[in-house]
Amino acid sequence: EGVVLKISKGKEFISEAKEGDEVELITNQTPFYAESGGQVGDQGVIKTSQCVIKILDTQKKMGDLHVHIGKVEKGSIIVGENVNLEINIKRRNDAKAYHSATHLLHEALRRTLGKHVTQKGSLVSPEKLRFDFSHNKPIEKQEISKIENLVNEMIVKSSDVKTRIMTPKEAVDTGALALFGEKYGDEVRVLSMGNENDK
Repeated sequence: EGVVLKISKGKEFISEAKEGDEVELITNQTPFYAESGGQVGDQGVIKTSQCVIKILDTQKKMGDLHVHIGKVEKGSIIVGENVNLEINIKRRNDAKAYHSATHLLHEALRRTLGKHVTQKGSLVSPEKLRFDFSHNKPIEKQEISKIENLVNEMIVKSSDVKTRIMTPKEAVDTGALALFGEKYGDEVRVLSMGNENDK
């Protein structure tokens, strides 16, 4: 649940959006993940008993402001109105799986090709992942097989994912990798997959 704080259409703020309008909405709180760290923004719906807005993308603007981008499919919405925000759960879960696979791939690349391999960019969507990195020569077929096997072994183990909140310095000191393009605040969420025997 949330409250609509702002509605924009084109380049102007408006007080009401009607059926057919393509809009951007800001609410006081949201479960929607905004595009960040290579992972695409959530889709879903924002609705009331009289209105349905199909959200096609969620972006961060002006720092940490989550902006829901979509189209009013039914009814109308006004600033100050209470709304229900519902993400597309299947799409989110598929993106989360590829996000986890990105981290597993990164580790497999480092174990196979060397510790010099670091992320230079990425795309994480519900359909696929892309992982950009630099390496000083082409990857051999047997190296590709080893990388694939390492990732698949970790996936098959289906280990628990442990989450800890710590400072960026504590995270790096415990072995976490600071990723390309990420901006870190006073606290970071550190995920670990597998266990000590997986080294």
